[in-house]
Amino acid sequence: MNDQELITAYRETADADLFRMLVERHQDRVFRLVASVLGPGYAAEAEEVAQDVFLTVHQKLATWREEAQFSTWLYRVAWNRAADHRRRARFRATFAGERVLATLPSASDPHAEFAAGERRRELLNALERLPDLYRTLLHLRYWMDCSLPEIAELTGVPAGTVKSYLARARQKLGMDLSYE
Repeated sequence: MNDQELITAYRETADADLFRMLVERHQDRVFRLVASVLGPGYAAEAEEVAQDVFLTVHQKLATWREEAQFSTWLYRVAWNRAADHRRRARFRATFAGERVLATLPSASDPHAEFAAGERRRELLNALERLPDLYRTLLHLRYWMDCSLPEIAELTGVPAGTVKSYLARARQKLGMDLSYE
């Protein structure tokens, strides 16, 4: 059954197995989209937001207008939930106490490790300064390894526009990353 047939059957019968099939069909992509909006290092929060997306979809399934594909509507709900979560949350680096720091293995070359950490911090700070859409597109492409058509489907942005936005985002970061 396609998505529309599943939804029609679910609306008629309220059979939980039908909704479960719908969730299983889309859960990976919803998680990937949510994780890309929240950014690296927030997988646990992405799981919570993804669950919230499906709860919202379950509650509002009756409002889905069949003019658009279900997946388009679902991914827009996921995008909005993740963006709302990101806006509300105060993403701060967690404090590591002396006990935690003492348990970390010592670096073989502390200067090189410090420099690598600084570069990573600079990159993460630069990513945070990008517009949400650019940051999400970069995350989907380079951290989640999504193809351009997948990114287009997840975000609702045409593939050609995704490609140009990725180029602009890389330019803003001053990075030389290829998109193929």
